[in-house]
Amino acid sequence: MAGRLKGKVAIVTGASRGLGQHCAVGFGREGATVAVAARTEQERDPRLPGTIYETARLVEEAGGAAFPVVCNVADNESVQAMVKSVLDRYGRVDVLMTNAAIQTPGAISTMEIRHWELEFRVNVHGPFYCIRAVLPAMLEQKSGSIVTVSSISAHRGGSHYGATKRAIEAMSIGLAEELRDKGVAVNCLRPVGGIGTPGLLYPRDPGQDDYLELGELAPPDSYVEAVVLLAMQTPQTRTGAVWTDAEALRALADEATFERFRALNPPNWSASLAVAR
Repeated sequence: MAGRLKGKVAIVTGASRGLGQHCAVGFGREGATVAVAARTEQERDPRLPGTIYETARLVEEAGGAAFPVVCNVADNESVQAMVKSVLDRYGRVDVLMTNAAIQTPGAISTMEIRHWELEFRVNVHGPFYCIRAVLPAMLEQKSGSIVTVSSISAHRGGSHYGATKRAIEAMSIGLAEELRDKGVAVNCLRPVGGIGTPGLLYPRDPGQDDYLELGELAPPDSYVEAVVLLAMQTPQTRTGAVWTDAEALRALADEATFERFRALNPPNWSASLAVAR
């Protein structure tokens, strides 16, 4: 099945580590040219390994072409410059994955105001800036796929991080309707549960309201496959979906592929499909 994104140019934000890195490599494995967008050029904390250059190397090893580009998604000028550099280099953007996000400390009732504002700048304004920056090119092409990223925290946990992800889900649904007749698909993806990335495993205080028991962690494989499948969608095939990776695979993958990924995951992955939301 390799080559499903051959000839496509994809931007992945927050791609220096974690799920962003996994998805960038997954796009490369499918033949895409990947703009690896993030702030990290040099590793400063061993608990948060990875840089845009390391991810670019992994993308190329997987068979794709890579373009590491520094970007702070909380800064609209930085986003505009990043997208311009991609368009100047490749002339198009076919896929945007707005993966970059942060989780600040504290509970909603006690957190510092500056942390609330920072979390919304990165997690909500950042995806909005990125989407608005790529839209002119996608609309001119009359094609494109935007994949936004939510979290289990949007549906349980009651956290300020979850509040940002609820906003992303609502924005994605509304945008999908706006762009339905313009050739651009918009879908939103969240993992069923915890995936063992550096960001998730970075120390958090169990006494805080935004702390979630990690439980059995899933591998990233089904999430990456779900992102690839969503990147392939058009408004005619699927737009406006807000899915977990399990739901995306059930809807878009063939039965053999779905069963293969079901076997890779802990029991809660399959159990999630029976839970009505």
